[in-house]
Amino acid sequence: MKSLATRASATSFYTAPIRIEPLCLKCHGAQEAAPPGIRDRYTSAYGYRVGDMRGVVSIRIPTAKFEERVMRLWGGQLLKSLVGYATVFLALGLILDWLVIRRLTHLRVSTQRIAAGNYATRIAFRQTSRKTDEIVDLAATFNRMADEVQSRDRSLEKLTQAVEQSPANIVITDLRGQIEYANAACVNDTGYSREELLGANPRILQSGRTPAETYRALWEALSHGVKWEGEFTNRRKNGEEYVEWAIVAPVRDAEGAITHYLAVKQDITDKKRAEAEIHNLAYFDPLTDLPNRRLLMDRLGQALIASKRSRAYGALVILDLDNFKVLNDTRGHDIGDRLLKDVAQRLMAHVRQEDTVARLGGDEYVVILENLSEDEASAALQAESIAEKARQALGQPFILDGSGYRHEATASAGITLFQGADASTDLLLKQADVALYQAKDAGRDRLRFFNHAMQAAIDARAALESALRHAIGNGELCLYFQPQVDLQGHIIGAEALLRWLHPRQGSISPAYFIPLAEETGLIMPIGDWVLRQACAQLREWAKDPASRHLQLAINVSGHQFHQTHFVDQVAACLAESGIDPSRLKLELTESVVLSNVEEVIERMQQLKALGISFSMDDFGTGYSSLSYLKRLPLDQIKIDQSFVRDLTENPNDAAIIRAILAMSQSLGLDVIAEGVETQPQHEFLTQCGCRSFQGYLFGKPMPIEDWHTHFSGAAARVTSVDPVV
Repeated sequence: MKSLATRASATSFYTAPIRIEPLCLKCHGAQEAAPPGIRDRYTSAYGYRVGDMRGVVSIRIPTAKFEERVMRLWGGQLLKSLVGYATVFLALGLILDWLVIRRLTHLRVSTQRIAAGNYATRIAFRQTSRKTDEIVDLAATFNRMADEVQSRDRSLEKLTQAVEQSPANIVITDLRGQIEYANAACVNDTGYSREELLGANPRILQSGRTPAETYRALWEALSHGVKWEGEFTNRRKNGEEYVEWAIVAPVRDAEGAITHYLAVKQDITDKKRAEAEIHNLAYFDPLTDLPNRRLLMDRLGQALIASKRSRAYGALVILDLDNFKVLNDTRGHDIGDRLLKDVAQRLMAHVRQEDTVARLGGDEYVVILENLSEDEASAALQAESIAEKARQALGQPFILDGSGYRHEATASAGITLFQGADASTDLLLKQADVALYQAKDAGRDRLRFFNHAMQAAIDARAALESALRHAIGNGELCLYFQPQVDLQGHIIGAEALLRWLHPRQGSISPAYFIPLAEETGLIMPIGDWVLRQACAQLREWAKDPASRHLQLAINVSGHQFHQTHFVDQVAACLAESGIDPSRLKLELTESVVLSNVEEVIERMQQLKALGISFSMDDFGTGYSSLSYLKRLPLDQIKIDQSFVRDLTENPNDAAIIRAILAMSQSLGLDVIAEGVETQPQHEFLTQCGCRSFQGYLFGKPMPIEDWHTHFSGAAARVTSVDPVV
């Protein structure tokens, strides 16, 4: 009894250390990383590390209960083992039946099916181990035998199926060319039924547009036993033409004798159409269908070669529509495009058939005249006659819309002759272009020939361009400042005007070099230089209380204003100089703001947000719309000096000035008149309500050194309105 009691009270112990796991660090790692709930309640128990032992866990189990549980588990395991042994013996019997008895029966039945002619019969025994048994080997041998028998039976049927289902158009003919086989693709491509094709000759597909040389080359190749590749233009049964790419090859028997011809063909009509479209896009103008610049240069090169061979003169004519931009601005681009199409048609109708008419771009057209006289004077007369006939044709009215709107256009033309291939295509284009500008300068609506004097002008222009490229770095550019005054004669600001002081040629007129800078792209770096110089001058004026109120205006070209990063450049310049942005005024012409109104408005608003003000320069000389004008974030309008110059003699100029001032007042815009040179002009403008002025009456443009002499300190007010000499 005592031993039983002792045994019943005995216990077993399980003891293990408690260590820090990675999850614990979420709350007990660094204190600042712990959740707020933990961090607020506890001030210690931080800085734990994985693996630290933080305590011991101990479990006590009564020994009697433990032994009872073990016996129960051992008894259950014994019962399961007995059931498992019985299951194994049953499975062995089933496996024996499946691996041996059933497979032998399946093998016997399959052999009987093969003997009956069912060659598709196969035996599929699953391998039970890495090593095959004899029954599996026997089945594999049986299957190989059946494969060989069936492959021979199916071989002919399988070539046939592949050819029939091929996406390529396949035809087999005898040696006379009679069709013996045509697959489904051939039936689909030609539109003929299989019954119509069999026994027929492929010539039923001929359209008459395949060159005879193609057929000769085909039979020449086949007669020598080699394949032929080429292109046919055929006709379907419904009469529709299509283009095929074909490979025709002889078929030989086992002894090498040719027994048939095999043709594999593909319909490439869509591909040819796409190639034609790509060619048109690459070489033809999509609006007028005339050759574009790329094809023009190619044909001009060919014309030079032909002229060298024949010694006959040729001519290059450039025609440009006069004032085409006015039509675009006033009637819209749709009407402008219609005019460009009609011009192309008239030019084609009024030149010779052998001449090439191309569209160079915009409203410029080029005509290549070939096979003129071998005498230069006679060739010039011929070229002039043809070009004048075309130019006069363009002078006839155009009906451009359904309302019957009649547009009367004029054109200017420049002509240059060529003989042989000595001159380059680029040079000829430049020569004709120079002649065109001579026609424009002579009053438009006329012809001009290129001559050596024009070439001298080209050379001088090229030299000037080269010099202009170095002008900034050489310090040859500078800013002159012309004062702007109010009613009392006080200096309110100035306009910065660009000047080029060439070391050898002296002062070069802005009217000459600024257009050159525009055409060559040099206006970009020059405009950036002007902007930086203007900001630097405003920074200097800001240091003196007598001049810190002055506003400085600079002209911004269209190329400069429309460049992508112009706003960023202005912002960077303002930030670098640290000036008051309201002291800087940008002058834009109407052509700049009307080229893309929506984009211009957005860009002007971005610049206005920087604090900059805007003035519209040369107002009244363009074709601006009042609907656009009221949307533009302008601060000022500058009356062009062409109106001011004759306002006392020309009542029309005076009326225009009154209208501008009245309109500006209603729109809340400031107005400044430029070109004020006389007291009567000043008095008239004052009486009409103008409050700001610029011109020789108040001061000529001058370098900054002279500005300091004339307009610093007490001289900041113009005390005389006599012309400054």
